[in-house]
Amino acid sequence: MRFVVRMAVAAALVSSASFGYYHFVHYSSALGPYNAIPEKFDLSALPNNTVTYQISENGPATFAATDGFSLVVGQIRAAAKVWNDVETSELRLRFGGVAPQGSSQSASTPSIDVVFEDLPPGVNGYSGRTVRNEVATNSSGALIPIQRSVVVLSNDISNRPSWSEQYFLTAVHEFGHSLGLQHSFVSGAMSTEITRATTKIRPILPDDMVGLSLLYPTRSFKDGLGAVSGRVVAGTSDAMGLASVVAVSPGGAAIGTLTHPDGTFRIEGLAPGQYFLYAHPLPPALLAEATPGNVVLPVDNSNRALPGGQQFDTVFYPASRQPFATVAVTANSTVEGINFSVTRRNSPTSIHSVQTYSFPGQRAVKPAHVYTAGARNLVVIAGNGLVQGAQPASGLQISSISGVVSVAPGGIRPYATAPDSYLQAEFQFGQFASEGPVHLIFSRNNDLYVLPYGLRVAERAAPQIDSITRGDGNDVTIAGSGLTASTRVSFDGAFATFRSFDEISGRLTVTPPNAPSGATMHAVAYNSDGQSSLFLQPAVNYTNGVGEGLIASLPTISTSTLPTGTESVVEITGANFAEGFTSFGFGTPDIDVRRVWFPSPSRALANVWVSPNAAANSYTITVLNGLRLTTQPGALQVTSNKAPWISLVPTAAGGLVGGTTATIQVNGLTISGLAPLTLTVNDRPVQILGVDGNNVNFTVPGGLTPGVAVLKLQSGADTALPLAVSVVQPQATISSVTAGFGALITPERPARFGELVSMLVVGLPENLAPAGSQPKVTLTIAGIEHRLLLISPSGGFLSLQFTVQSLVPQGIQTMQVTVEGVSVAPYSLPVRAF
Repeated sequence: MRFVVRMAVAAALVSSASFGYYHFVHYSSALGPYNAIPEKFDLSALPNNTVTYQISENGPATFAATDGFSLVVGQIRAAAKVWNDVETSELRLRFGGVAPQGSSQSASTPSIDVVFEDLPPGVNGYSGRTVRNEVATNSSGALIPIQRSVVVLSNDISNRPSWSEQYFLTAVHEFGHSLGLQHSFVSGAMSTEITRATTKIRPILPDDMVGLSLLYPTRSFKDGLGAVSGRVVAGTSDAMGLASVVAVSPGGAAIGTLTHPDGTFRIEGLAPGQYFLYAHPLPPALLAEATPGNVVLPVDNSNRALPGGQQFDTVFYPASRQPFATVAVTANSTVEGINFSVTRRNSPTSIHSVQTYSFPGQRAVKPAHVYTAGARNLVVIAGNGLVQGAQPASGLQISSISGVVSVAPGGIRPYATAPDSYLQAEFQFGQFASEGPVHLIFSRNNDLYVLPYGLRVAERAAPQIDSITRGDGNDVTIAGSGLTASTRVSFDGAFATFRSFDEISGRLTVTPPNAPSGATMHAVAYNSDGQSSLFLQPAVNYTNGVGEGLIASLPTISTSTLPTGTESVVEITGANFAEGFTSFGFGTPDIDVRRVWFPSPSRALANVWVSPNAAANSYTITVLNGLRLTTQPGALQVTSNKAPWISLVPTAAGGLVGGTTATIQVNGLTISGLAPLTLTVNDRPVQILGVDGNNVNFTVPGGLTPGVAVLKLQSGADTALPLAVSVVQPQATISSVTAGFGALITPERPARFGELVSMLVVGLPENLAPAGSQPKVTLTIAGIEHRLLLISPSGGFLSLQFTVQSLVPQGIQTMQVTVEGVSVAPYSLPVRAF
């Protein structure tokens, strides 16, 4: 280990200085300089930067009534998707199916296993990582490669069912650990459950996104963002290692980091703006925790833990107990020299582990939400050091960083229901209070505690479900209060598909996820401000009628055998498949379902990659379809035989476009000019333009239906494995814009205010709108929406007429058109008043 670390020190010096976040950190030296090397997955060892996760087929042993294994799998998939969808991270996560517990240990491809165990009371999950005993380097710098992570969830979920927010958020938290994130202290997903301020609809916060993006950054991650750096010391030189430093925007995001052993820190991923900064010690270890904040200590090149977590008085920058001075962060630059001089203390701060609750109805809501127009702005607060003798602790004060939300005079009192443990505080709003987070400050004598996202201001009440009634087909109509067009509804934790919203009645129509006939599902409505119907009521039961839901059928695949080291399309047949609801896996990270298309509800085409090191064996296919899980043992046989296969060289359009040129790469076969070469797209021969080594250039035929096509290659007697590819509709364009009686709009003859303007849009799909109905079209000029006087579709053409509003600025303005949600290429429209 020492030898390998020394070989990697040069790379670490260059690439890992920014790692001060809550990662699992190794250092190249015990004495400094402290060049952090994080534990993380090596993207170069993963197919398409994708780590698969397999779920133990044993499942939990004890469920709540109407709960089941398929619902657990669905929530685990949803939790993994949270991290998969972080756009500034290169890492992707993919469902790998269910498998016998521990079966992936023999796989060659790094992966994540989700298993279920009996856990002590109060423990809802944990995770661990197996890392290689070496330092590797890739494009993002030095790393300790994770070979296998394990997420452990409880074997008994009778009191925390799979559809509950608590179960889902626990899974999100543990997946974060499995990817390389430690605990953080800004109330995000990686905070402990005590101070976590996340919800089902807002499961991670900016701090979580930045932490993941630092481990697996995209090239554009830091574009337009800034950073701050500095040091935390006691006195003039006593370094405070593992101190938590937080940059908090009033009414906005809070992003934190932990200091290196020498007290230095760097906070990345800050949007330009004004920030307060504060430094605080890690909270004391609770219950069975071994270290302050339950943080895994960093280690040196001999794997010895380095000390940290010294106690000191919390302080705002530069040196105050209140947030007085802000630091201005600008894009693409670092504010340096943000140094803290703190006062050491012999014992931990008495105030810590604070939680807030609100009661918009008769149910406790955590984190607390208060309403600018509400009658009840009471917040109940629990935490260490807040209560003495059933009264607020002497000298206790509560304030907010923004100042626009404050405690009313005399508003801190014992909470009558449990005065020995809880306080209640009445909050009031300033003139500029608006929807968003409020960061709270608790102070008493020498103790200071900051709770990011301590409460959230809402401008309207939470949604409520009054009834769910069966509609047309598989749709249901939801009536209630506080519902909007942006309301999302989950059934047993899986989100339904939005269909429509009636502005007059306030009713919402959605399609629930597939579920077995007669299944009782638990429905919850979520609004975009983070509130849900759980604030006011329990989940509402909805039972599928007889004959509704997913038809029980075993999946079958067209190709039962694939060789190692290849990729090929397989056809999977079943029932009620749907994009976004249906996932496939083969129970091993050595088989990856790279891309899936759904030509029909009973048919899927999947490109399946088999690792060169995959074991020759038979594998079970898992189909997770909405709320139903089915498996088919022995569906795929992997052999050690060799076979040629093809891959599509990525195109700018993201797939094949009729009339353009494209290239495939042929693998496992040397193309000879003597052997006849045939390439087909959906069994249609294509024109081969030439061969360059193992690359074949060809012309994409016109008339292909957008969606998916299958490529097949024949070279003499050798047949390559087929491959599915996307067929892309070329973007529609505005071909002409005229005014009056046909005058062409040009810079010399611009469109005028109040003038009737006609345009022709070409290149649209012919069946964009349902037969007999007019397509929904929106048109904006300089961002100002215009009413359309004529909408006339004909095949792939669309004629439109409108008059230019006088609100549009004069000059060249961008005109944008969308047709049934499909964007037309922007058009530069010259505009003049007269």
